[in-house]
Amino acid sequence: MIRFHHQILLLPLLAGSLACATVMADSVELTGSGQLTGKVARKGELVIVGIDDDIQVAFPGSRVSRVVQSQELTKYKSLAKQVGDDANAHYQLARWCKAAGNVPGLSQYYTRFHMQRAVELNPNHAEARASLGYTKDEGKWILKTDLMRSRGMIFKGGRWVIPEAASLEESVDDSEKEAKLWIREIAKLVKVVMKGNRPENRRYDDAITELKSINDPLAAIAIAQQFENSSALAGRGSETQPPALRRLWITLLGKFKTNASVRALVKAGIDEPNPDLRDMALDQLLQYGSGTAIANYKRTLLSSKSSNDLINRAARALLAFPADRELAMQYINSLVTTHTREIAPSGNMNATFGGAGGGMGGMSSGSKPTKISQQRNNPSVLSLVKKTVPEADFGYDEVQWRNYLANQKLSFSGDLRRDL
Repeated sequence: MIRFHHQILLLPLLAGSLACATVMADSVELTGSGQLTGKVARKGELVIVGIDDDIQVAFPGSRVSRVVQSQELTKYKSLAKQVGDDANAHYQLARWCKAAGNVPGLSQYYTRFHMQRAVELNPNHAEARASLGYTKDEGKWILKTDLMRSRGMIFKGGRWVIPEAASLEESVDDSEKEAKLWIREIAKLVKVVMKGNRPENRRYDDAITELKSINDPLAAIAIAQQFENSSALAGRGSETQPPALRRLWITLLGKFKTNASVRALVKAGIDEPNPDLRDMALDQLLQYGSGTAIANYKRTLLSSKSSNDLINRAARALLAFPADRELAMQYINSLVTTHTREIAPSGNMNATFGGAGGGMGGMSSGSKPTKISQQRNNPSVLSLVKKTVPEADFGYDEVQWRNYLANQKLSFSGDLRRDL
């Protein structure tokens, strides 16, 4: 008996041999990959496959994942006898083998064999070539893997990319891992701080010192989360961290100058209920991130979906930044805004009566919800307009404000033409 200790990978039954002695052979599928066809017998812990009268191969039972009995391949063998040397017939049989349930066990080996046979019979069989991973380049068939590698690309994350992009993705992955580590580390330090500066809390001073010394921009996401979750707006009704710790978060966010830190400060500049912390966040944005802040606040101010309160908060935030006269006309549009609200129907039950019969028609529970539109003056917007155009004051009269600015522009244009 010949024993093979290396992994063996043989093609499935050759169509031409199906009429021979191997027609009634079993198929042995090996763990990991590989398939062997022959007469199967078991001896103790060994699985013995008889390739022919002279060659037998023995495998430990642990190497065998499945034995497909010959009768399970009856349908496949019947179809395989019919394909002959027809390339397209082999391609169609390969597709049949690939369909779930048609071939038991590792059907990919049967599929690949017939795809390869189709290409042998017709080297330009495009569908079979594509199934085997080939593509056409300058009129020649080439494995896509070889083509992409020849172009200096590497396969990563299920797609082909240039090495530089792969390195960048690895860097981003590493950054994300570091950011997650900071989330856990800062949470531990905050837990110590929240126990208070008491004699039994010996790590309090060290925790405060460690938090103050953070200078890694990758910690910005963790600190932004801490700051946002500590706010009264986080759904807890009151601040969950002492003001001193929340001030530290703002200081650190201002120091990092990252997208994450700017986003957190912009949100605080309009949503933070503590006026001191809100002004502190806006002061940080004056140093870095003012363009992002102004763009966000202006969009909120002008949005038809913003509530009266939100419009005034956006205007209040914009007051922290230098006046820009070019934006005055846009601000004027929000001096007086219209807001719609629904009033729920009353719970009164009303009787209705039928027509010709004169009987009771039924009961109704009142009318549909009523929509009411109200115009609201926005005092913070007026302050913003007056800061932008300090020499005038027309209150909430948008028409007068627009006429004034239009006349200013016309006057300026006329002076410019005379100078020319």
